[in-house]
Amino acid sequence: MAGVGRNIGLAGLLVAVLAVAATVLPSATWSCGLATVLALAGVVLFRGNRWRTGSLLVAALALSLALLDAFAGYLSPTPMGYGLVRTTVPRWWPPSDPILGFRPRPNTEVLATATFGPETIYRRTYHFDDTAARVTPPGPAGADTYLFLGDSFAFGQGLPDDETLAAQFVKANDLKVRAVNLGVPGNAPNHLVRAFEAGLLDRYAPQSVKAVVTWIIPAQLARVTGDGSWLGSSPRYVLDDGKLRHTGSFNEYRLLHPIAGAKYYIGERFAFVDAIGMKQRQDEQIELFLAMMVRLQQYSRDKFGAPFVVIYSWPDETSHPGHGESEFAQPMLVGVLERLRKLGIPLISVDHVTGEYDVSQLLIPHDGHPNAFTTELIAAELKRYLKSQ
Repeated sequence: MAGVGRNIGLAGLLVAVLAVAATVLPSATWSCGLATVLALAGVVLFRGNRWRTGSLLVAALALSLALLDAFAGYLSPTPMGYGLVRTTVPRWWPPSDPILGFRPRPNTEVLATATFGPETIYRRTYHFDDTAARVTPPGPAGADTYLFLGDSFAFGQGLPDDETLAAQFVKANDLKVRAVNLGVPGNAPNHLVRAFEAGLLDRYAPQSVKAVVTWIIPAQLARVTGDGSWLGSSPRYVLDDGKLRHTGSFNEYRLLHPIAGAKYYIGERFAFVDAIGMKQRQDEQIELFLAMMVRLQQYSRDKFGAPFVVIYSWPDETSHPGHGESEFAQPMLVGVLERLRKLGIPLISVDHVTGEYDVSQLLIPHDGHPNAFTTELIAAELKRYLKSQ
């Protein structure tokens, strides 16, 4: 019995070491690697063949998980901004919001810094007005208004307030229009649909809204099903007979559906688990994404009598094979744009506007977001398109 007690105590110690280390190790692969080493240590330290055999089996399982996760990680595309360290003051930003999950608060400012090794890539202060929109150059009273919605691309992450797409559009129109920058880093079309549904954009109805503009990237497809660690409290939608229906937040769904919740949280840690059923999930994401874009087009017309214009950083039928980095096969992405065109949604290609320039002239170094030169080019093209309508 003394030997059994010793083995139980030793097993508890090894598990405790693993639990503590897992909180600081950079990935599940590292945690599985450590579990392998600890289990092999148990083979040496445990007394009794059963305990040693069990420890050896745990070592084999942990090693298998580590190798599977490492291989799945190797096959996954490198995420935008890999190696970049971003910080904000206040630290937890954007703050939580009961309707959208997160969004900026009125009359606030945020200091955002990005570093790559010892190099500071940017250090910007973002300012927000009394409506929680990011500050843009003011237009004259009664001026035509343009709403800019979306994620960090529309928001202008890494750029000063006056170099975001919305701000550049005001300047391209000689400060004679008003642009409202409602972009929020990490957003997706489900946030935009919910903002319309919850009446958050009603304040602009009395104004002369001439267009609602968004900027899409392939990464937004996964976000519509909550695939992102920051999206738990975000609005979740499903398609019922082809119609969008809001069901609450992703966290609420995972709490009420523990199997789906467990698969999501395990998939967050293990890339090979996340890959299970990926094609089916991607098909679902595309259908949800398209339904949301249709809903946004409808809301823009019904509420403002304005077009819904989509700027896209996304491969189309003219793109070379292997364009960009995405978990979605390129033909799937091209197909999404083809369906958006058939729906009558106006599209503006970033690549077509910036194609004559080297990528080093267009993006924030090591970050991947568009720089001020790119937003200026896109603003000019947006102005040209809207003038032609």
